[in-house]
Amino acid sequence: MTSEHIAPLAVPLPQAPTVTGLSRSTIYREAARGNIRLLKAGRSTLVDMASVRAFLASLPTASIRAPQQAA
Repeated sequence: MTSEHIAPLAVPLPQAPTVTGLSRSTIYREAARGNIRLLKAGRSTLVDMASVRAFLASLPTASIRAPQQAA
């Protein structure tokens, strides 16, 4: 039997910051803007990981400058 990593379809909101790297407030803010989808299963709020992946893919690439050489 092989052990394969299966990406979750959704994660509970309390675990979402650890899984996504986004803060809880950012998740709520982007959900309000329609960029991240939140789901309800009973009393639990789940974060749709496909919407998180799409949101992260839409972000611009960070521009990092090389360190300055000492004179």
